Amino acid sequence: MNIFFGVILGGLFGAVLYYVGASHPQKLLSMLRFQDLSLMKIIFFAIGFASVLLSIASLVGIFDPSHLSIKSTHLGVVIGGLIFGIGFGGLGTCPGTCVVATSSGGFKKAIVAVLGGLIGAFVFSISYGPLKNMGLFDTMSLGKLTWFNISDQFPSVFSIGYSGLLGVGILFMLIAVSLPLHPFTKNKN
Repeated sequence: MNIFFGVILGGLFGAVLYYVGASHPQKLLSMLRFQDLSLMKIIFFAIGFASVLLSIASLVGIFDPSHLSIKSTHLGVVIGGLIFGIGFGGLGTCPGTCVVATSSGGFKKAIVAVLGGLIGAFVFSISYGPLKNMGLFDTMSLGKLTWFNISDQFPSVFSIGYSGLLGVGILFMLIAVSLPLHPFTKNKN
């Protein structure tokens, strides 16, 4: 049953990505170059809205934080994030959008991104042991760090709990509403 829900939610996520234009590499590159911020507005609002829902669900008691899968922070995560950022900025696609892009105009670029992700995952999996033995995962090891203390199980940067998440969620939604669509477009008046 979990697989069924995963397929349904994945399909809905892909449909939304396609609908808002996130499957088009040029649209993503325009966002990264601050030329067209329509996607950025959607992303900021979605993050804010999800944060507000999560914090309210937790404050009301219908969310169990033990369901969260928080990954450890260490140098390997930082290096992986840099590789991801360079690939995202260079190709205008990321793991979520490249799968959707295979069904739209950017098929070749999307396939390259999907294959690159699979190859990268394979290389990481075979090099994990040696990298761990070298101490890569002990460098900058901060554990399962969260921004706000959502559970005694995880260390946090700020100790204001779900109310902090609620505030940040509202802030993200306000930023989304206030962002201009085309910040660097010259006024032709």
